[in-house]
Amino acid sequence: MIPPWRSRLRLTPEQLRQQKWFSLFGDRLLAPALWQSSPRALCGACAAGLFAAWIPLPMHSLVAVGLALLFGFNLPLALLAVWFNNPLTLPLMYLWAYRTGCVLLHQTPLPFHPEWSLAWFEQEAQSLLPPFLLGSLLLGLLSALLGALICALIVRCWPRVR
Repeated sequence: MIPPWRSRLRLTPEQLRQQKWFSLFGDRLLAPALWQSSPRALCGACAAGLFAAWIPLPMHSLVAVGLALLFGFNLPLALLAVWFNNPLTLPLMYLWAYRTGCVLLHQTPLPFHPEWSLAWFEQEAQSLLPPFLLGSLLLGLLSALLGALICALIVRCWPRVR
């Protein structure tokens, strides 16, 4: 029997269907494959969610849902894993991505002094975006791989409750 506090947190297909942004996916969210708990589905969901968390776009959850639909991963876990990126961790993640990209491109990190004008944005985008995007891609891939491996270890070592 599920404790009452856990049943309130449980995500159901009907709850997702009622969300405005997830209605884009229609009845595909109700596919049984997206709600299974096989090791492949769970590990892939961790990887998809963590990779989507590093993508520098708004609506990370939509990216995670798209990856779960495309590859048949566990949808609730993919949505949970994408919240690795949250308002507290986002600035640190993006700073780390930028610095990682600078190291890979052999560039010196530039100081950031925002002026909030279109001319400033165009000028800064040319110098800041390439290392930032490269770092985001690399760290997304690495965290997805690490998350999938940790999930595989947990799934393999955790005693199955029946």
